[in-house]
Amino acid sequence: MKTPLNRQSIFLVIPTIRNLDFLQSWGDEFRDCQIVIVEDHQKKEIRTPSIPSRAIHHFSWTDIDQEFGKNAWIFPRRNAGIRSYGFWKAYELGAQIVLTLDDDCYPAGTNFVRTHLDNLSAKAPTSWFPTFPHPDYIFTRGFPYTVRNQLPVMISHGLWSGVVDLDAKTLLRHPKLNQEEYPPLRQFIPQGFYFPMSSMNLAFTRAVLPLMYFPLMGEDEQGSPWGYDRFDDIWAGVIAKKIADHLGWGVINGSPFVRHRGDSDRRKNLRKEKSGLIINERFWKLVDEVQLTKRTAVTSYLELSEKIRFPMGYYFRKLRQAMKIWVKLFLS
Repeated sequence: MKTPLNRQSIFLVIPTIRNLDFLQSWGDEFRDCQIVIVEDHQKKEIRTPSIPSRAIHHFSWTDIDQEFGKNAWIFPRRNAGIRSYGFWKAYELGAQIVLTLDDDCYPAGTNFVRTHLDNLSAKAPTSWFPTFPHPDYIFTRGFPYTVRNQLPVMISHGLWSGVVDLDAKTLLRHPKLNQEEYPPLRQFIPQGFYFPMSSMNLAFTRAVLPLMYFPLMGEDEQGSPWGYDRFDDIWAGVIAKKIADHLGWGVINGSPFVRHRGDSDRRKNLRKEKSGLIINERFWKLVDEVQLTKRTAVTSYLELSEKIRFPMGYYFRKLRQAMKIWVKLFLS
């Protein structure tokens, strides 16, 4: 399955605090993409890379503050969740497909962009779970034809080799755990099931952009801790999957893969994750219990932000407010 490339509408979003030399290893893989760099510094300190691409857009906190003013706080600082600002800029610039990578991810094979595009042109089955995750979407004997190819796939969740994307507690117990290269793999995540969405290798369609707000983590614009960290993509994934299921959208997991080098400090990550581990056991249940009635991504997200029974306290009061500010951007 080959999806035609619209050279102007594919965007790659990268949040970063370090140099972007890793992009050199990708060769001309992103030649058909526009690249959005969200630098997690007050001003641009990182050299904009010179690589084959349609265009490169480089932003920092200064751009966020100038554009959003009193609402700039909805984009966290010193946290990878700042990539949501990159998603917004991609939307403004006309993105039809958005890919996002972490800056410690390297090629693991070829056709990274093409494979994500092919995933997003596929259709997922309903009711039955494929036991043969073949990259060409081949179903085995007995799989009913009437449930195949029913749901448009809107999210493509890529995987990794090298350092596995585990929580810090598990990584410290298994410090040498590395995943060998995978064979090609594509599996559909069943409706009604959630998954730990990692933003290090992810793609989605324009329709999904209103769902891709990464919650407040790290620090606010004044440098004060939000109290939670490293669950931004996980909680965003829970919300996105809830609404995708409600709207009849499919999610693919597997190829394309990246080689993850895992440059972050595991003990520091353990401290960052500590407060979120407890609420993470409840967060997905609070999202799951919401009964959605709206029929668009924007109205469903707004409905969820109003109905979800967040715990009491300052953080979740601000998160609800941030979610509403974010999704209303897509109403205009």
